[in-house]
Amino acid sequence: MLTFFNRAALLVVSLFAAGLAHSQTPTSRKPSTAPPAPAAKADKIMSIDELRTCMTMQQANEKNAALLLQTQDDYKRDQEAVKAEQADVAKASAAQRARLAALTTERETVAAAVTDLNARIGAAKKDEERAALEPERATLNERSAAFGKALDDYNAAQGALRDRVTALNTRIDALNARSKTVNDGIEPHKESVAKWREQCGSRRYREEDEIAIKKELAANK
Repeated sequence: MLTFFNRAALLVVSLFAAGLAHSQTPTSRKPSTAPPAPAAKADKIMSIDELRTCMTMQQANEKNAALLLQTQDDYKRDQEAVKAEQADVAKASAAQRARLAALTTERETVAAAVTDLNARIGAAKKDEERAALEPERATLNERSAAFGKALDDYNAAQGALRDRVTALNTRIDALNARSKTVNDGIEPHKESVAKWREQCGSRRYREEDEIAIKKELAANK
């Protein structure tokens, strides 16, 4: 039985819009507007070797199309993950700024209270007067110790945040490098599909040859 070879669908790949504050986004390449290559004349039945070449080419095109789509899906997934991490880091940075502002206010308040207390202790003329100020001094010491612990916690969190920023920048650099090549395989793939169309599209072939070649290709997987 004679059968017409099915046309392969031309892969059209478009990239998503980015939005990373520090990451570049590759520009999608638009499909060529040039007229498609003319199909081969359907006046000659393909030999089994010609059909094998066409089927092998089609199989390679299908695998390459899947690889291209997977590459872009992976890029999009990683890009979204980086965007999410950027948002989390921005929130953490804002929280750290708020903590620092509160610590600064507390440091100034405690320092002023200590200065005032020392002045009153120095002005006290009797032991009883100085003794009366002792609870206030103890309270300020506790408050100063609490401030020191809060400052240590802030510094530890700030160090962890710096590590996150460094790791994030490394991921952004890697993503930027990938953005320059993620579309590189599109044009060669389109050329390969066009070559298949020219050599194989609308060509007739024997169904028994197709069955035999499918078995060959399946065995070689």
